[in-house]
Amino acid sequence: MPETLPEPLPGPAPEPSADPGAGGSARRVVVGFSGSGASRRALRWAVLECAATARPLRVVLVREGSSAAPAHLEQALAQELERVPGREPAVDVTVTTGGPVPALLVEAADGALLVLGRGRGGAGGGRVLAGCLQHTPVPIVLVGPQAVLGPPRRLLVVSAPGSADDPAPVAWAARAGRLPLGLLTTWQAGSAGAERRHAHLLAAQRHHAVLARLGAARGVPVRAAVAEGATGDVLARRAVVGDLAVVAATAVRALPVHLLRVPLVLVPPSARTIVLPEAAGTGATAGTGRRRAAGLARA
Repeated sequence: MPETLPEPLPGPAPEPSADPGAGGSARRVVVGFSGSGASRRALRWAVLECAATARPLRVVLVREGSSAAPAHLEQALAQELERVPGREPAVDVTVTTGGPVPALLVEAADGALLVLGRGRGGAGGGRVLAGCLQHTPVPIVLVGPQAVLGPPRRLLVVSAPGSADDPAPVAWAARAGRLPLGLLTTWQAGSAGAERRHAHLLAAQRHHAVLARLGAARGVPVRAAVAEGATGDVLARRAVVGDLAVVAATAVRALPVHLLRVPLVLVPPSARTIVLPEAAGTGATAGTGRRRAAGLARA
């Protein structure tokens, strides 16, 4: 069983058909933007991703505090778009008038991906991420402060202990376009010989089961590796620039997002139905104003 992951794949970024979101290139990508450093990085990743895959982009302007007026956020958004190299996708803008979580969930409900930024700190994420994770009907791309920005060149499925109970990440990666696939299986055990042998055996069984599912769905070879250690530590060592790591939504609590050089795709359980939190009853989404982002995107 190979013990190392391959180097980044050579060649140019994928063509528009190499799409990490399942369901066709017309489904939009939604990104939350508050003007913070984390949201700026999320926006840059989303713009690059949409430009590479010919998807439309919807930016949800998240007002954090009374000083964050829509005009101020739109100005910050326009400035940020000017910094992104290359061509831009079509951009729509939605301004929240209440809590950000309901607005983000509503906009993402019929989309392909919801993109959020993550600031510096420990494992897991902030309150917006936590709220979205509870109810999201689509995968969330989480862009950490150390993530290298750019269109993904490979989907790296992360199979951690206990992940066999949640097949959604594997199913999503298997049908998510034509990007090459990688598989990283992690395992961890104590120092006792019998315990280590048993843990390694379970990991090998899990590894081969996931590998078979990915290979059968795509019909192409999958570059794979098995590594011992905590999943976050292994991912930080083994993921390479250009990877988009695919994990179960609940796994983010144990991952050092602030240290990872690759974005994460947090895949919710299969067949999830969107249920908005109570804040939706305050008119947060009903009062959302949507308009074309005239002048925000370059031709």
